[in-house]
Amino acid sequence: MGLYHKTVKRLDRSMYLYYPDIPRHNPDLVTLLVVLRGEDSRESAEALLDTGLRDLSERHHVVLAFPDPLPGGWNSGLDEDKPDDLAALDGLLQEVTKEDDDPLKTNEIGIPELSEMLRQWHLMNMTRYLAGVDGGADMAYAYAACRPDNISAVLGFGGGISAKALEQASYVPVAAALTGASAETAEYFVRACGAEPADDNDRRTIYRNAVNPVRHVVVGKGGTPGEESAAPGFGPGLLEKVWQETFSKVRRLNTGKVGDLRGFTDLTGPEFTWVKDDDRLGDGKHTWLTHVPSTLEPGEKVPLVVFYHGGSDNPTEAAEMARLHELGRKEHFITVYPWGSNTASWNINYDESEGDEGGFGDEKFGMLLIDYMIANYPVDPQRVYLSGFSNGAAMAQVIAMLYPERIAGLMHIDSNWPGNRWKPTEVDIDKIPAMRRALEQKPDWMRMPVWYTYGTREASCPVYRGCTQQYQYDFWKKFNNIEVKPTQEVGTPDACESGVAGDVVEIIRGVPMYPDHYYVVNRFYTRDADPKNYYNYVLMHDKGHEVAPMDPVLGWNYVKQFRRNPDGTVGLVGE
Repeated sequence: MGLYHKTVKRLDRSMYLYYPDIPRHNPDLVTLLVVLRGEDSRESAEALLDTGLRDLSERHHVVLAFPDPLPGGWNSGLDEDKPDDLAALDGLLQEVTKEDDDPLKTNEIGIPELSEMLRQWHLMNMTRYLAGVDGGADMAYAYAACRPDNISAVLGFGGGISAKALEQASYVPVAAALTGASAETAEYFVRACGAEPADDNDRRTIYRNAVNPVRHVVVGKGGTPGEESAAPGFGPGLLEKVWQETFSKVRRLNTGKVGDLRGFTDLTGPEFTWVKDDDRLGDGKHTWLTHVPSTLEPGEKVPLVVFYHGGSDNPTEAAEMARLHELGRKEHFITVYPWGSNTASWNINYDESEGDEGGFGDEKFGMLLIDYMIANYPVDPQRVYLSGFSNGAAMAQVIAMLYPERIAGLMHIDSNWPGNRWKPTEVDIDKIPAMRRALEQKPDWMRMPVWYTYGTREASCPVYRGCTQQYQYDFWKKFNNIEVKPTQEVGTPDACESGVAGDVVEIIRGVPMYPDHYYVVNRFYTRDADPKNYYNYVLMHDKGHEVAPMDPVLGWNYVKQFRRNPDGTVGLVGE
């Protein structure tokens, strides 16, 4: 597609961009590689493309960005009297999704309009990689050390990390492949990853973290990382090797204030089936990814979990975040990851007005897909569970609200609906179409088991009156005959992070790979004659807008105990 030169006026900085020859919105994962070089010419960027970067971009769906240094070179020493290149790179990374410098059109709550989503490349923060070559390595090391929340892995040739960068470094894991770098540079990344020597030969040493092996550092001995050549530099063989051994193995988690590293999941093999742009549901063309564990016994009827992706995401990105299929192998359930009808977001408005951007409400697609899965797979219709992230969490709720007699449990994550995630707003639940209809049509005895997870670094935490979280939990408490208590005003001293403390509050600690992760579970009980725990507001400490590894696991452990009886009541599995 050729190189685009983009000047970002608000930064007074520029870069070259190269996009792979694929649709901007497709069901696969698209990643970002930022290459720092020592000069700002088009010729230098073209030369790097010719070394194998162009082929890498097309083969693995990688967007390439070549930020331009200023005439004085990169301020890798972080000198205060020179331009702040850390801030410049922060800003440029926000601008890699489109060729132009036009501001995005957003709705009243700051979310890009559908047309704006569709004209951008969707590049998730979890898959950003950095390379430093031909004079850009020093800056690459400094940025990876001081801005680890923006980078999953770094590839560097020569150079070294500056003393000031070491002073400002976060010592947060970033995977690295290094050759010819200073000893201090290698020592930094090894220490940040908490790694120890794991493999050594005459060409390179690999360091790995014993608990989290994707925290790894490859240090080449005199040549390129993992290569026999003595001439540092890009080349097709090297790039593919680094891609396969480092970049394709690691992604960043937005958990903890600067995150952590996690490996990718394998979405290939006979257990997975893609249905793309298909009209078999009779409701237009749709796309979804299905996972059926190979361990299912003949004739076995198993649960179905439907996971709805976040805004601008797709089924591949949703599967990478939630990994419910991995849990499904262990727990014997089928997972399906659908793609929103407009290939960018879920239309949660329910009103099915053709004038709405995005067309009919996606709750119809959701139920048609569930019916299709029950008809064509060994699904137990009494054990259909819904989950989703962000905009997809809202979609999961809308379907559970409108069709509660079909859904056995809800375990959504990081919903910021309804309302404005950034500030308090007045929302009347009775004027939210799906909520109004749900409360109007449900019998008094209808209940919905809910396990909802939110992060303490999200915009509406601590929860305050008028925020998105209040309206969400007030609705589910009303639905489940749970007392609705007032939520504190914004800025209340010593406020409860969850807004309203549960009838029972408990702490769940993390797993060995992520020992700092922990959850505060607020359990709420119905006011029925036999009180039941049908609503849970769960806060994960220090999580941002992300699906943490234990989010789906804890949700599943709760909802899996329930089934939806033929008469619409909630039952317990095994009874």
